[in-house]
Amino acid sequence: MACALLLSGCGQSGNVSGATPGPSIQPLITQKPEPFCEGGPLACSTFTSVHGSDATGDVAWLGTRPLQISATHINGAWTLLVKTPCNVLNVEISVKDDTWAMRSMAASAMGCPELEGSYEAWTAKLFEQPVQWKLNGGVLTLSNPHATIELKES
Repeated sequence: MACALLLSGCGQSGNVSGATPGPSIQPLITQKPEPFCEGGPLACSTFTSVHGSDATGDVAWLGTRPLQISATHINGAWTLLVKTPCNVLNVEISVKDDTWAMRSMAASAMGCPELEGSYEAWTAKLFEQPVQWKLNGGVLTLSNPHATIELKES
């Protein structure tokens, strides 16, 4: 019988006599999280290659099949996201002044035709040694003994 009395009060609408109103329910205000790119070497920009060269001369495909590079902060480290004509390389780097040094590199595993695969291998080789970087306006220049690449903010 006591159970029936307790349950019968739950279905009633309105105020229960003698009860004090509780706190009003406020909508939760959530802050928009900071982008994981702020404060990084490339801020929140993406850069697209326009041309480059290596020991053999001009690397024409950098203008016709461009690389795209951006940076994000993952697990406490800066990671370059490098979209090649084949796969995407995730290049974890340390940043010291004007030099990026690779800590680790991983690639997506999409099968690619031989030519596009060679572009990816060329790009991976670039990051296997420290890269000097310079950001001047909307132009990013990357260079080391392997190559020099100019990229524009896109």
